[in-house]
Amino acid sequence: MTSWLAMAESPLSILMVMESVFPSPGGGGAESQVRTLGLELVKRGHLAHLVVPMVSAGPTVEHEHLDGMAVTRIPYPKVPLLGAAWMLWCLAWLLIKRRHDYQVIHAHIAGNMAAVCAVVGKLLGKPVLVKLTGMTEMKGGILDPHPRATVRLRRGWLRMGSAYQATSRRIANQLVHAGFERQKVLTLPNGVDTSRFREPVAVDDLQEAFCSGKSLVGIYVGRLEKEKGLELLLAAWAAQFAGRQDTALLLVGSGSLEHALHALGQQLGIADQVKFLGPRADVERCLALANVGLLASEFEGLSNSLLEYMAAGLPVVGSRVSGTEDWVVNGQTGWIFTPGDEAGLRSALAEMAQAGVQELLRLGNIARERIDHQASVEVVVRSLCDLYARLRQGHG
Repeated sequence: MTSWLAMAESPLSILMVMESVFPSPGGGGAESQVRTLGLELVKRGHLAHLVVPMVSAGPTVEHEHLDGMAVTRIPYPKVPLLGAAWMLWCLAWLLIKRRHDYQVIHAHIAGNMAAVCAVVGKLLGKPVLVKLTGMTEMKGGILDPHPRATVRLRRGWLRMGSAYQATSRRIANQLVHAGFERQKVLTLPNGVDTSRFREPVAVDDLQEAFCSGKSLVGIYVGRLEKEKGLELLLAAWAAQFAGRQDTALLLVGSGSLEHALHALGQQLGIADQVKFLGPRADVERCLALANVGLLASEFEGLSNSLLEYMAAGLPVVGSRVSGTEDWVVNGQTGWIFTPGDEAGLRSALAEMAQAGVQELLRLGNIARERIDHQASVEVVVRSLCDLYARLRQGHG
């Protein structure tokens, strides 16, 4: 019998399924991760095919190739309940009709499409890996401690999967608590394209525009939304740094709180320190301006921004939420505090400021090394290919 290691080294055909728009106009975490994985799989000579629903907020082309990855979008009538049911039926038929074209199904986001994959994969004898991203499953999803009847049904279908990728230890533990078999649960983070952060980038124009004369610069990258704890972040920053002329707080991204945060900065007396850079494609250039990455989220699955901060050589001040608690270690890769605890965040910011530039650089180098060894896209895809091969052998 062919060994799973030899199978891992041979070309694979992976069908990825995601219940979201692709590509995402807002650059969502799950969507960007699928693109990162797809690029690396194709680079290694594997075949990657992505299936997503066709939604009005995204492209309406049914079949296309993006970055070497085939993309199929399932059109469906936009009718409540009926439209979703039809789309899921079309997905099931696609999986059956094209069963000879793929070897493994990798379902991203444990929603209804992933549940259909688990059931059909079981019937076809195809291995199905279900990835849990966190927030989608934790609030109203299969990891919610008080699930609705429909969610309990979905959870039952998902138990037919072959394996489950948890992006944090907390998600892995919650999966087991929800009745999934421990031996089927793999803790594996999102993969980071570390090559984006290895080469020096020119930042003179950004430095002049946003950080001129600043010796201590903190940065947040992500959506400007309530659950990201940005009002808490501004309040703690003001308590620690109001009146200082040598600090800057960069906010990269957009969202519904943008105007409210502008007003809050004025109210707190730090409007001259808080710089709104908007959504940007050159995040690596923005990170190169900073001394520390900031993440005050009320909840997360695993923040891609957190991993990118660390890949860019930044220590992190982060809240103790899923994912962040796995990567931010006091005195090693940054400082961690309890979500919603303004005093704890102020204390973490104070320790960060007292550390000094050289110590921040040292901690940032430790953070970068952790990402290189545990969460670079090369490491993650190698682990996934090994898993795909083992799952194939198990179903062979």
